[in-house]
Amino acid sequence: MFQDNPLLNQLKQTMQENTPKRTGIVKASERGFGFLETDKGKRFFIAPSEMKKVLHGDKISASITENGDKSSAQPLQLKQTNTTEFVAQLSIKDKRISIKPNNPLLQGFFKIKGAMQLSNKGYHDGDWVKVKLLSHALDGNGFLVEVVEKVAEHNDPFAYRLIAVATHQLPNKAPEFDHPWQVIDVDLERQDLTKMPFFTIDGVNTQDMDDALYIEENDQGWALTVAISDPSAYVPENSEMDAEAKKRSFTLYLPNFNVPMLPRDLSDSLCSLKEGEKRATICCTLQIGKSGEILGEPTFFAAWIKSHYRLNYHDVSTYLENETLAEGQWKPNKELGPLLKVLEQATEVRHQWRCENTVVIKSQPDYTLKLNNKGEVYEILCEPRRTANRLVEESMIAANVCAGDFLAKHCQTGVFNVHSGFASDRLEKAATLLAEYGITVEAATLATLEGYIKMRQDVALLHNAYLDHRLRRLLSYADTAPSPAPHFTMGVGHYATWTSPIRKYGDLINHRLIKSVLMQQTATEIDADVGVHLNEARKVQRMAERDVNNLLYCCYLKDQENSDWRYKAEIFDIVKAGCRVRVQENGATFFVPSSLLGKSSEAKKIECVREQGVVKVADQIELQLGDVIDVMLTSVKPESRQLIAKLADPLG
Repeated sequence: MFQDNPLLNQLKQTMQENTPKRTGIVKASERGFGFLETDKGKRFFIAPSEMKKVLHGDKISASITENGDKSSAQPLQLKQTNTTEFVAQLSIKDKRISIKPNNPLLQGFFKIKGAMQLSNKGYHDGDWVKVKLLSHALDGNGFLVEVVEKVAEHNDPFAYRLIAVATHQLPNKAPEFDHPWQVIDVDLERQDLTKMPFFTIDGVNTQDMDDALYIEENDQGWALTVAISDPSAYVPENSEMDAEAKKRSFTLYLPNFNVPMLPRDLSDSLCSLKEGEKRATICCTLQIGKSGEILGEPTFFAAWIKSHYRLNYHDVSTYLENETLAEGQWKPNKELGPLLKVLEQATEVRHQWRCENTVVIKSQPDYTLKLNNKGEVYEILCEPRRTANRLVEESMIAANVCAGDFLAKHCQTGVFNVHSGFASDRLEKAATLLAEYGITVEAATLATLEGYIKMRQDVALLHNAYLDHRLRRLLSYADTAPSPAPHFTMGVGHYATWTSPIRKYGDLINHRLIKSVLMQQTATEIDADVGVHLNEARKVQRMAERDVNNLLYCCYLKDQENSDWRYKAEIFDIVKAGCRVRVQENGATFFVPSSLLGKSSEAKKIECVREQGVVKVADQIELQLGDVIDVMLTSVKPESRQLIAKLADPLG
């Protein structure tokens, strides 16, 4: 009797009009409730019953209800959703068909269009699928989705890799093109250096080898030639293949698995600098002085080369680090041995020069996750950067510095790695912080490359990990730009990578620019947004890599949950809720909530101060960024990829 009552309807409308409303973004929690976060920093609680109407990340308008000092939001209207497609696991139990999103924050009930036909289409219980959102609960009667493709079979032990790439909308296999694979730059003169004994140093299982080295000692110091595989000799600019390479931008590397940027015919074969195979390259010969500086201008040129020796990091490092070798260990022949020794000498001098004149970033160990045929981690190798790694790193850094200067001079454009040091609005903070440690420097000086280099060298002498972490938080973001600019973090005027064109599209662009100079042609115009595109592509890849690695760590460490094992870990981030630490023995990242930093009786006295990067107990600093602490694993959450730990020796 009240349905069509005009007075009641008018009352409802008046109440709605008088109810406060806010627009914001929905932030879900794994416990069912959520929050509406506005652009003015306000947060309003959303009850579990109301969260069933929205999805994590939705932009909505909501009515606000005040209840004392607590405010809650009731979703009213959808403004925008970012959840158009997502990955989920299919459940087929008799006639009950449902999906469980891979993202634990997507907690709505989803009706499936055409659900009863899925079994006939080859779908099975437990399969992973990609679904498309057809209608939203705020726009109609609940959430409606449609299964659009199968991502992975229910019994695939490596399904997590395919789930990660599908979640982040990345390709899961190499590009394929029917192509004759003929050299397209026939007018480019290439020197014949096939008799010069170039060598490659890579991982044992590496297939896409893109750099080779040769060095000679001379009166001035050392002449180093860096030869880089030249896929631009086979990939036509603006072709369909080139467009696909640009779209991918990078080769994706996951444990025991990669998805190349270029067709495997190129990346793993025709452009890979395999031992004994003639390959098209772009080369750079640079003169390293006896003090380690680069003398004069380097020479860039095109060449045909053959790698005479395929070497790996372990064998070369073991040879160079030991005066005597055990029986059966690898030894170079009489031609190769002196080349490696000469390169080692040049590397040591060059590295020392960089320490004294530029900025050298402290090397971190590599962590390799070894998988069995069930897709499980059976071992994690902690591999410190050894001598052979330094040989290659110093050679590539020198070559990239030379390329940056070359492109800046001859093209005034390219794909440059740039970094402006401290963010402009944090320069005063940096100067104040440095003064606390006895380093007096003006904010304006820190804004110059020379001033920044001098500051970093002064800081390095203090060997203070806490200060290093604090300064890092004041830095601007590194960027990729089409115009030359300094790279403060490297301490150089220009830096342009060109040494990995098989796996990095920006390097492929730089190859083409270098060749345009060699052929005296007009330089290719670089898109103004190339940096934005490459940065976004790399960001998405890193998220996929993170998803896979975090899941594998969770599975590997599950048996250590609530054990008495103590892990040595370095604090690398402190936020209000707790500390993030990196385990030294395996590279895993643990989160230590503030509630697990101290004894239960001291919990209310513990304060994690992000701005200062410290943990205080009753206003006394007990922990800080860079500290190495003992932690114990308390909880493993594979669904959210979280590893929760407690301090082994509680504070207080």
